[in-house]
Amino acid sequence: MKKIFLFAALAFIAMSMQAQVKAEVSETVELMSILSRTAGAQEYNMDMGGQYTKDTEAWFAPYSEHPTVGYYQGLIQQYGIGYNAPMDLAVNLVIDRQGLKFVGDKKFMDGRWANVDIDALVAELNKFYTDTRFHEFFEQHQAFYAGELKRYNENVMKHFHQEWYAPFYGTNPNELYSLIIGFTNGGGNYGASRQLPGKPKEMFSVCGYYVNPRTGKAFEDGVGSAMVLIHEFNHSFINHLYDDNKAMLDPIASKLFSFSENMMRNQAYPEPSIVYNETLVRAAVILYMQQNGYTPEQIDAEMSMNTSRGFIWMPEAVAALRDYANNRSKYPTLKDYYPKVAKALNNFADAEQKRFDKALNAKVKPMPANGAASAKAEVMETVELMGILSHLAKYQEYYYNDKPETYLQDIEQWFEPFKQHPVIEYYQGLRQQYGIAYDAPMSMAVHLALKDGKIVKVNEQLAPGEKGLDSRWNYVDMNEFLGLLNQFYTDSRFHEFFVQHQPFYKENLDVFNGNVMTHFQQGWFNDFFGKPSNNQFRVILGFANGASGGYGAACSPQGQASELFAILGGNDADLSDPQYAEMNKYVADMLVDMLSSVSAAPLLEDMKNAVGMNEIGEKLYQSNKHVLSNRGINDGTAVMSESLANAASIIYMMQNGADAQSLQWQLSNKASTFAWMPELVSALADYANNRGKYQSIGGFCPQIAKALNKYLQAEQKRYDKALR
Repeated sequence: MKKIFLFAALAFIAMSMQAQVKAEVSETVELMSILSRTAGAQEYNMDMGGQYTKDTEAWFAPYSEHPTVGYYQGLIQQYGIGYNAPMDLAVNLVIDRQGLKFVGDKKFMDGRWANVDIDALVAELNKFYTDTRFHEFFEQHQAFYAGELKRYNENVMKHFHQEWYAPFYGTNPNELYSLIIGFTNGGGNYGASRQLPGKPKEMFSVCGYYVNPRTGKAFEDGVGSAMVLIHEFNHSFINHLYDDNKAMLDPIASKLFSFSENMMRNQAYPEPSIVYNETLVRAAVILYMQQNGYTPEQIDAEMSMNTSRGFIWMPEAVAALRDYANNRSKYPTLKDYYPKVAKALNNFADAEQKRFDKALNAKVKPMPANGAASAKAEVMETVELMGILSHLAKYQEYYYNDKPETYLQDIEQWFEPFKQHPVIEYYQGLRQQYGIAYDAPMSMAVHLALKDGKIVKVNEQLAPGEKGLDSRWNYVDMNEFLGLLNQFYTDSRFHEFFVQHQPFYKENLDVFNGNVMTHFQQGWFNDFFGKPSNNQFRVILGFANGASGGYGAACSPQGQASELFAILGGNDADLSDPQYAEMNKYVADMLVDMLSSVSAAPLLEDMKNAVGMNEIGEKLYQSNKHVLSNRGINDGTAVMSESLANAASIIYMMQNGADAQSLQWQLSNKASTFAWMPELVSALADYANNRGKYQSIGGFCPQIAKALNKYLQAEQKRYDKALR
């Protein structure tokens, strides 16, 4: 049988499953990328393309008010057109002498296009294409495109072994595959597809383009860039297998999806079937690495990266594909082995649910609140100032029209004369140059105060390891910024606007406090941890931020207690309406998470002194370093403190009547970052039931250490089975 397999493998190599893939440029990809950029889409405004970015900005900035841009911004707001969706449309467009035409089939495209009038959009695109002289821009850059494609094909393609795939899968690809460089896409890499009548399905990998600022060159890391190809080419062999086994796989895919739903959606994987296919593709990448000379360290890093992105079942998927690879005489194709992969992933899902059930079914004694007054939401003038400034500067995340309607109208009317104020252009430059966006304006807002009618920056006194102002502001000339901000504050009579709206703020705050904050027992946390926090927790409603504007921020004024802020967006919803009861509870649960972190902060010293806790914390940190670092958690002590805070918030929900579905979702969401969360929740349930024996969490540390050590040992066995 081994000889038969060898001959089959050689035959596949000789069959030339597809011409050697080469990088290309696409005019329609550049068109959709540049339109998305001009419309303000953050993911297409990374500004990493060196001179090409400057050329793009110089050519298209004058068209920022073009009717097509406004039309497209409406699609972004209404249908969430962003990230991979513009690229999915781009590959379904062609250009001829009559202009742009749509040639694909919408039912095979990203679901966000389902309700979009494609004919109307194409008509708008043709206006933009003509009015901006887009083809002239594209033609002028032909030499640039050719040079960069040559660099890519020389530096990257030598690390992509296309001949590996057909022998490994035992079949030819079921789809055609093409590679396009998106020169406006920065670090964004997207998949797209096209289905033409009577033709094989086509898969496109649209890879981003970014220039090393030190060398001025792109694609220097050939191995790193090749990983995108190594990943994407697997889809041509894998995706159709799900379609052929849909009835068997849908329940399994749904189980897996439930464990990491929030994280998957944030990565633009909104469907269980997509996640299932991504699982096999990512597992196949690891097999590719094992069979093509990558080091154990590189393979371990790839495994850790995948688990940290929510594919917590990756060791089981890799172990299954290794079994397939080691038994090819029995399984000539992956199709033959495919049911066994499904069985392995289903077994994982069932075992994982048992972990969750053990935590969620724990019987926790109720703990009465200590009677401390609950926090009340406030309005803050500097938060409104930065929110309105961000709205006037058309920061996308502050520009949605989901603010209270009358308040939005008042903003537009009052500040209309100041839309060309010098601070607006300056502030827009801060976004482009330093990434001042999303939570960064709110971080600045809580570091500002009024003194003698002027806006000043609060002086902070930070403890070691404590964070102050968002680091994106480190590069900003603060004197210049505050000078322009004060000029705007004075010229626009901002304080007068703020004072005039006090009745509006009070009315909405009363409704919020009566319907959201009543779910929020602030005094519970000091009781539970057994060690009071000196930090203050403040909830701010940012009425100019809109419903989407929910951000955390912190400030430590000199001589005062440190403050943690939850800045929530104001919107038109009548929170007293019963239909918003679930939303009110969701917001309260989010505040519980934030207050839990504040309350857990004093435990840091206990964690440092507890026997074995630092060592365990460091092991946990190393096991999920990628995702923890992205959340600003950079050592074992911080891991333990944040883990306890998150686990405590689940105990809070259990003791305060949360339903099973909410608890399952919260545990899944937290376990996507802290994979050991089920074990920790189970341990804290035991702590909550034995408070007579343990006066504080510090005395319970040995039991926590034992539970987490057991988790680490089980995890090591999973990884060893997959990689060793």
